[in-house]
Amino acid sequence: MATELIGRDGELADLLGRLDDAVHGEPQLVICSGEAGVGKTSLVAELAVRARRDGVRILWARALELPDTPPFWLWHQALGTGTPASGADRVALFEDFAAGLDGAAAGVLLVVDDIHWADEPSLQALLYVVRALRERRIMVCATECSGTAGAGWAAVKPDLLREPVAGSLPLRGLSPTDSAHCLRIEAGRDLPDQLAGEAFDMTAGNPFYLRELGRSLRGSTDDALRLPASLRDVVRGRMTPRSTSARELLRAASILGERFTIAVAARLVERSISDCLAAVDEAIEAGLLVSGEEPGAVRFTHALVRATLLDGLSLQQRVVLHQRAASAIEELYPDAVERNSAALAWHWSNAAVGGANVPAVRWACRAAEVALRELAFEEAVRLYGLALAHAADLDPIDRGHLLLHRAAASARAGDLTSAKSDCVAAQSIARADDDCRSTLRADFAPRRWKAAVLLAEAALVLEPIGDRSWDRDIAEACAEVLSVARSDGAPGPRRLRATRLDAVAASPRLPTPIADARPADVLPESLRARLLARATEAAVYLGNLAGVDESSRAALESADRGDDPGVLAAALRARQLACSGPDHRDEHRALAARMIDAGERARDPAVEMWGRLWRIDALWEQGDLSEIPGELSCLGWCSDRTGGPMSRWHLLIAQAALAQAHAEFDDALDLAEQAHILAAELGHPAGEGAHRALLAVVGHHRGHRREALAAPSASVRGEVRNLLFAALGAAFPMVDSGLATEAEPLYRGLGPPRKWSIPPYFRLNVLVVGGAIAAALGITDDVEYFREQLRPYRGLHITGGGGNAHYLGPVELWLGKFAAALGDPDAASAELGIAAQAARASGAPGFVVEAECEIAELLLAHGDAASALTLARRALPQATSLGMDPWADRLRVVAAHEISRTALTPREREVADLVTRGLTNHEIASALVLSDRTAQNHVQHILTKLGFATRSQIAAWVSARTQ
Repeated sequence: MATELIGRDGELADLLGRLDDAVHGEPQLVICSGEAGVGKTSLVAELAVRARRDGVRILWARALELPDTPPFWLWHQALGTGTPASGADRVALFEDFAAGLDGAAAGVLLVVDDIHWADEPSLQALLYVVRALRERRIMVCATECSGTAGAGWAAVKPDLLREPVAGSLPLRGLSPTDSAHCLRIEAGRDLPDQLAGEAFDMTAGNPFYLRELGRSLRGSTDDALRLPASLRDVVRGRMTPRSTSARELLRAASILGERFTIAVAARLVERSISDCLAAVDEAIEAGLLVSGEEPGAVRFTHALVRATLLDGLSLQQRVVLHQRAASAIEELYPDAVERNSAALAWHWSNAAVGGANVPAVRWACRAAEVALRELAFEEAVRLYGLALAHAADLDPIDRGHLLLHRAAASARAGDLTSAKSDCVAAQSIARADDDCRSTLRADFAPRRWKAAVLLAEAALVLEPIGDRSWDRDIAEACAEVLSVARSDGAPGPRRLRATRLDAVAASPRLPTPIADARPADVLPESLRARLLARATEAAVYLGNLAGVDESSRAALESADRGDDPGVLAAALRARQLACSGPDHRDEHRALAARMIDAGERARDPAVEMWGRLWRIDALWEQGDLSEIPGELSCLGWCSDRTGGPMSRWHLLIAQAALAQAHAEFDDALDLAEQAHILAAELGHPAGEGAHRALLAVVGHHRGHRREALAAPSASVRGEVRNLLFAALGAAFPMVDSGLATEAEPLYRGLGPPRKWSIPPYFRLNVLVVGGAIAAALGITDDVEYFREQLRPYRGLHITGGGGNAHYLGPVELWLGKFAAALGDPDAASAELGIAAQAARASGAPGFVVEAECEIAELLLAHGDAASALTLARRALPQATSLGMDPWADRLRVVAAHEISRTALTPREREVADLVTRGLTNHEIASALVLSDRTAQNHVQHILTKLGFATRSQIAAWVSARTQ
């Protein structure tokens, strides 16, 4: 060990220092980087030895240089866990990994060797764990080969390095002195300085190169350095003394990867296992192989050893060996084919040079399906890409279906851009097919029918997301097929036997490519139902609400005639979106129950997730907040088993909304920020709007952040609906903060409220926010309009349908505010009283404070000072404890009303008047010919007497008494 660490005292001290920080509660992530052979593994191994002496728990994992690595391979090595079961919980799986690092009183050191070869699912899990380290006593130390990066490392490394706990430690070659020392130790004798100098010049101080050179000099008295041109020559030199059988076995095994089983390697050289054991022993003794972690498995001592051997194989040899490897795995492990599907995909892919494209495509698709079941979405995308790389000889329609497979996997991984690109490519294949255009005009011949179905399926993979261009493309794709598809009972089968579109729209499962299609005069009714449903969703998002009631009913009726839970789920989603507004509130619970039932029957958590979201929305509408935590638990279960960032986003915003309603503002903001980060990574437009809305509502109670008061960017002005939300979302915090002048042009720029196009799921939100802005601006005609529009919804609470992201209290709260703005104090008092009771019963304390503050101010303004004071003093402690500073200030003004101006000294009254005029302490001192300190003391005495905390409260108090 000492030999391997020559010249690394500084780097080791650095790592030991970081480890000490970690075990004292400052977690660390360190990437040790350098060229191959520079000594990274030796350095971290010594770190592990030192750490173990101090009682630190050591976990070790090594990435493999193969694309067929099992998903989450790093974590299975480090923690000893098995492969997650089908339908596993991805988030819970990551949490299990994180939990597996705990439990050692002296801390934990996780070493990840050769992280640059790690599979992306393992790296995504590592990123999740690193973000959750916080004050855990954990150090993660990884080694990275400079200039080498697998696809997973290239994707995840930038995110890892941006984490606050991350740091890097570059390793370079040894100095000339240390290089000479290393060379002499490995040679076992003294060497001339000139020889050591030549060795340094050739190796640049790379310890691995030096060790190999030193070993070649052992037992020799010749001081002439026969330096190889590259390390491969060194390895080849070590291979030369080996027996023919050993050399043959090692070269063949190099195509299996860094780690391999002896049984498979024996098949490659067409010998029995027993005949190969002597060769394996010989290679281990020569330091070319080491025993593996599993019985019957071995691995190369260094990746460069394998690379050298692999480089010596001709193309013909590689193709033959990959074919043998694939056949051997299929024959030797018939009961573990799925576990080895990625390896089979890799071998058949390399063998495809000889024309074996069909098995390459088949195994790549099968491996992708396994990856999807294990929630390794990025791996599934890669494997479908591998299948497509060998699909040149396939029928174009079948290639189109492969593209849709990859698109659906990309969508689950959160890569919407790539998903859309593949859908567009599949649509192009369908339209470009020789018979496709006649398909869309004439009878459905088998070939033409397949093209039409491909076009239809391409329209179903992606969901509308609130982006006008995106949603218009989906709407047009659905319309293109629906406009020509007949549903009039013409002859022909109504369901294609080998086409499964289950949950393409309602869940992330994939369509199965068509096989053995028969002629048909109509599209299958199930497919038509899905298209109607998807077209309805796109129309709602585009604001084309005319006809969505009819189309959603038609889709649901069509789905009800069949027995496919996936088709029913798609139709239910469309129906829920079409009637997501408060006018259909009686239908909301029924739709939620049906969706949950459909998900449970299909055992599809993605379908059930939507039903849970809708049930939560229905609870919000009725103010049944006490029932929401139980539903959130069910939603979390569904989200975790669905996997992917979008399902996690839905859970986070639902949790944030409940925290905000409970006045747990810090928790709400933390959850909202997590959701915002996820949405930003996805590029999903709903994320920004949901985040801004939550910030605005929290700011309504706690005071608005500076960024919430910025005007909307010019980029939203091209879309009327975007402008509506952006303008209202900016104007509401402005009027809340007294910036009516800045808010007015935003509000008036929207035109008359009667002409606003409001999505049904945002109707209540827009009515109350628009009314609040109009009231602050004194536009009474608009306030009256909003009041009348809101009245039919008394008894409901202000939420949004389809996954509520924030809460604005009972409808009566806003009816009371509008009545007060219109000079109707009796109605205002009655509505606000009902609102206070409803908010208290719901467990929404922030809205209790808000309603009682509004009532207190109303009572004070209309002469009932005693009742106003009592109410204000009762509400003030809760406002203060909740951190509702703006409302606490308003309540203090009311509570201090009984204090007469005569309670202040004449000088204090003068100072108070000057504070009301906005003068600073220095300006007050100049006006009254006082010292600055004396003026400051007067202001402080006034605050103390009145029980105020801010100068603005003094101004409001003085103004109230001079009116």
